[in-house]
Amino acid sequence: MRIALVSPYSWSYPGGVTRHIEALTEQLGAQGHEVRVLAPYDPPDRLSAALHRGAHPQARELPDYLLSLGRTIGVPANGAISNISFTPYGLATMRRELRTGGYDVVHVHEPIAPIPSWDATLSTRAAPLVSTHHTFSDKWLPNTLATLMGARRMMNHIQVRVAVSEAAAWTNRRYFGGRYRIIPNGVDIPAQRPPKTLADHLRIVFVGQAVERKGLPILLRAFEALREHVPATLTVVGADHEALEPMLLDARGVTALGKVDDHAKLVALAEADVLCAPSLGGESFGMVLTEAFAAGTPVIASDIAGYRDVVRDGVDGVLVPRGDARAMAEALRCLWLDPARRVAMGRAAGEHAQRYAWPQVAREVT
Repeated sequence: MRIALVSPYSWSYPGGVTRHIEALTEQLGAQGHEVRVLAPYDPPDRLSAALHRGAHPQARELPDYLLSLGRTIGVPANGAISNISFTPYGLATMRRELRTGGYDVVHVHEPIAPIPSWDATLSTRAAPLVSTHHTFSDKWLPNTLATLMGARRMMNHIQVRVAVSEAAAWTNRRYFGGRYRIIPNGVDIPAQRPPKTLADHLRIVFVGQAVERKGLPILLRAFEALREHVPATLTVVGADHEALEPMLLDARGVTALGKVDDHAKLVALAEADVLCAPSLGGESFGMVLTEAFAAGTPVIASDIAGYRDVVRDGVDGVLVPRGDARAMAEALRCLWLDPARRVAMGRAAGEHAQRYAWPQVAREVT
């Protein structure tokens, strides 16, 4: 098949949706399909930083399969920053490609996101439409505004709707109607996973930005209490010491790696005894959870929609009440005091990761 994948988000400010599309493109290509990605792209220059509140894009080369839809602007959305295209150039480029590209199917990601995905869903008639919905949100105002703008009618053009989790499906059923097939985000499984070694301290890792939604201050409070009772270290991936400084009274045992490449992130996950994911909400799936599973690392995560779809409480992870630093510290302490349980949960996490292996997920999408 000749397939177009449409993304509303900047390729050079990659988040979970972009990483999903990139991996799916590679998997579909390996199956023998011809794939073209239509997505915005911000070059690594000063203007890009100015349009994104000082944040510089990653210096990523344009792959052969990517058609750039121009620059984006950083917009606060759902507790994070979404990098979205609003340019007439991007809209015209996308419409022309979908009209003349001879595609057998157009796969739109986040169809209610402005502007490329919304417009592709509304205007494409040359090929059948498939959509993937990545977002969980229980906020009434933005979803109701989208409905008033015609999102429900627009989505009636879609032949098959996919959601990455039951949480994401719930959001879209509630506000926009329709039926959704649950196909999760995929994860790369290493061909060989090195065995976990027991250290003389509990090695904790956090992966994410220092934004309120990710709940990093909750973990820092838990860690400050934990280290007074058990030997422990905390490695923070995705935020630097400057971002952590306002949240920390005492930085003993805390290492901030800042933004790193995927390899360094996966090494940190593999070396850890446990991943902590203290998010406060707005998570539809939590790709970092399955990345930890792929590394054979159990997780302690907030008991929120999205995370419940991935973590089997007491089997490959522990769910704790969101925003409860004391409960998180207690769960970490219990894992340290019971090494056999920690090893068993890591083994179960590695086995559970097979459900999310990219070849399996790509077959379901196909």
